[in-house]
Amino acid sequence: MKRRVPIWWFSALAIVFVLPERPVRVDACCPVFRSGKNFRIADQRVLVAWDPQTKIEHFVRQAAFDQPKSSQPKNAQDDSLTLERTEGVEPDDFGFLVPSPSEPQIEEADAQVFDLLETAIEPRIQTQERWSVNPFPLALSPFLLAASQTALRVNSDAAPKSSVSVLQSKKVAGYEVAVLRASDADELVGWLKENHYEVRKDLQDWVEPYVQRGWLITAFKYDVNTKRTRVGSVRISFATDKPVFPYRVPKDQFSEQGRGNLLKIFVVGPGRASGILGQPDSSQGWNRGKLRFSMPMEPSKLDDLLGKSIPDGSLSVPHRMWLTAWDDPTWPSSDEDLWFDFDAEGVAYQEVRTVVRDRLIYLPIDVLGLLAIGAGLVIRRRRGR
Repeated sequence: MKRRVPIWWFSALAIVFVLPERPVRVDACCPVFRSGKNFRIADQRVLVAWDPQTKIEHFVRQAAFDQPKSSQPKNAQDDSLTLERTEGVEPDDFGFLVPSPSEPQIEEADAQVFDLLETAIEPRIQTQERWSVNPFPLALSPFLLAASQTALRVNSDAAPKSSVSVLQSKKVAGYEVAVLRASDADELVGWLKENHYEVRKDLQDWVEPYVQRGWLITAFKYDVNTKRTRVGSVRISFATDKPVFPYRVPKDQFSEQGRGNLLKIFVVGPGRASGILGQPDSSQGWNRGKLRFSMPMEPSKLDDLLGKSIPDGSLSVPHRMWLTAWDDPTWPSSDEDLWFDFDAEGVAYQEVRTVVRDRLIYLPIDVLGLLAIGAGLVIRRRRGR
């Protein structure tokens, strides 16, 4: 007698073969990857700290590589660089490119700074009391008073060819890093091809303007020989007359249907920071980020906050520097870079959340009714005299 196969078995088999492979996600200024792979930009947090005297910018971004779930600690967190391993996906399948206007110095940074920054910009809580009258029968007062409680509501107003020079080659924070100078975009693309990265048209279009302007490209790639289980956060320091965040990405990385990832930007500089999209002297303002915080900070407090995320003494300004923070839920969605300007006389800002505490005045209506009746009788009696 043949054994009947339950119909649910065919359904399960269909699910195994029909469901698409989960995409591998990478966040970076420009992700690059091995041919045939599908990396997408994910959420990230970045810190830009710029000294107006030395003209040095320290750019810190959080990046972490997650091991397979079987070996991943239960409490492991990933805030910016995620590789969800599937069959056939290896760590050396991904990397990213970061442009800079001058030769950078790359070091590992303390990622704890982002948690400290998040705490520092928490909204200020203000409490309001709202009084209202609650009439009730006195006979039920023990039950009502025992059940009453204060109500809280929170309201919130990315071997080289001849035209590509490798200026630096090192290993940092679990990455193999190469700082590249190219005089021809096609040659830089050739370098990527020789290193087994897919060079799609959007990536080539992304590289072209940086090469034309003489910018350098720092290529990061996971170090397959590292003994680390997770890559660390990276600090990129370079000279620039005006601080910049490489906001621009290849068009194939744009968010779909207006739904972006969350980009958290923290900027330290000599005043309240504002964003400029495009060229540093452009008048095109940046209004995609929601301002969360902009306040001057005492040097000692700022040093404690930034800790080892930037080099000691790298902010030489004697007066107070400002910390400005935005949340941008639309990124990646632009083919322009984001520059920052500062206003030392700017208006400080901190989010305010209002906590409303409802306070009730209990009026015993039955007692009030008796008093009203009594008062009426008294008045009536006086009129009868």
